[in-house]
This record gives sequence, structure tokens and C-alpha cells, in this order.
Amino acid sequence: MAPITRLLILHKDHPQPEAMGQALVPWLRARGVDASLLPSGADSITMRAEAAASDAVLVLGGDGTMVGVARRLAGIRTPLAGMNFGRVGFLAGLPADGWERPLTDMLAGRWELERHLTLRWRILRRDADSFVTRDEGVAINDVVTAHGVVARAVSLSLHIDGVHFSTLRCDGVIVSTPLGSTAYTASAGGPLTIPSMNAQLVTPICPFAGGFPPIALPASSRIRMEACRQGDQVLLSVDGQENFPLDVGDVLEIRGVPDQLHMLVSDPNWYLRRLIDRGIVTSGPGRKENL
Repeated sequence: MAPITRLLILHKDHPQPEAMGQALVPWLRARGVDASLLPSGADSITMRAEAAASDAVLVLGGDGTMVGVARRLAGIRTPLAGMNFGRVGFLAGLPADGWERPLTDMLAGRWELERHLTLRWRILRRDADSFVTRDEGVAINDVVTAHGVVARAVSLSLHIDGVHFSTLRCDGVIVSTPLGSTAYTASAGGPLTIPSMNAQLVTPICPFAGGFPPIALPASSRIRMEACRQGDQVLLSVDGQENFPLDVGDVLEIRGVPDQLHMLVSDPNWYLRRLIDRGIVTSGPGRKENL
């Protein structure tokens, strides 16, 4: 990674990260870095233009802010880094306290660039003898198809690469990226997956008819789901931040798109270490060793 000379800072709409952003701008400019500051909720046209003109984007907030920014900037390929102001901070490599040394290393180009897959999704609705796109977008972590009412099951027909894989009666189905495997997928018993892998993870949620073990698919696989029972109130949830209704007869299509999200990391083994540090993986009894 080359040294960073222009940095876009995006802050969550909260006093603490906003104050940090305002303090960082003069600190960066004193070190020869052209810095600009925007709220993470700025309009997409401005944000994408500023990101495209920058060497990197620093996001001040929690994991939700990081995911929301990444979704809005998907495809720009300007690398993202995060400073954690949230509870878990799984995606953020910079601490809110003691950030000076790691940020200096990042600006000097001593961090590594990682490339990650995102999910492209679209909802198709029948129009006469064809289908038209009703909604479409990008997911960084996952897309979840589930009932709009808590503790109600839905019936979903699942096709993979043109093969009718299963018709499920379940609480829902999660399709996740490797980067998002530590979120809802892991809670539902899906596999933890190294983020740099180009894979899509499909995990049924509490199936009691038509269930299958979680399955990992290539990025190129075409996943198709349909709500197939009248009366089910089915919602598509994107990264837990956006919701779209899925009516009977609508078709949800999902595919993986590699190399759409770039991230800067200080440690190539950050994922494995953070699984342990954040308590997602817990150590059993016995001696701990650094291998």
C-alpha cells in the first residue's frame, strides 16, 4: 500500500466520533495529509465523489456505521479503515484511544490491502409474461429472508444455479458474505469463514421442514428464492439496516461479486485474533500458546 496523502473521514452522527473527526483534520494536515470530513449520512453522490478522489476512507463509528458506509461506497474500491466507537468493533482496526501510532503506520503505507466480496441482490416482480426489477442493491454482511412477524415461520423455495435445492418451512434463510459470517450467520449455526474467500454462505434459520446444513457456494453461484405460501409476510433484510417486502410470486436473486470492498488492515491475521479478542471464539481449558 502506498503512503496516504488524501484521506476522507466519515463520522457517525454522534458527539464523540464527530469531535474526533474535527480533531483529526488539523492533526492530519500538520503531517501533510489532505483531510476532509463528512457525516456518514451525507448524500451518496457527494460521499462517493469524495471517496473516489481519496487514497483511503476512515470511518469513525461502530460496526453498523462501517457496514452502512461500505454498502454505499461498494464498487468505488477506495480502501476503508475504521476507528471503533461501538460496542464490539469487529471491523475497526483503530482504537478510539491510543490511535496515533497505528494511524501513523497506516498513513505511511505499512497496512495491508484486503479485497472482499459483496452480494448483489434484486427482487423481480412478474409483469405479464416477464419479470421486472422492483428493488435491487448491495449487501456487505448478509441478506436475510424471514417473516415480518416475530416467531412466525415462512415457506421459501430455494434454487441454486437452476437446481431446485429445497422448499423450506423455517424462520428464514441467511445468505452471507465471508466478512459477514461472524454476524447473524454465526448466531444461526453457520460457518465462520475467512473474509478474503470468494464464497456465499447459505444458512437456514430453525428449519422444521426441508432443512439442510449450512452450505458454502462459489461467488459465481446464482441463488434464487421465492415466497411460496399465501399469507406469509416475508421481508428481505439487507445488513439488518434496510427492509423490503417480498410478496408471493416475487423472485429474489442473489450473487456474489468479488473485489467490491477494499479494506486496510494492520495485521494479516486480524480476523483470527479478533474472533478470540471479541469473545466470538472462546478458549477451552488447557495451556494457551502463541504459535
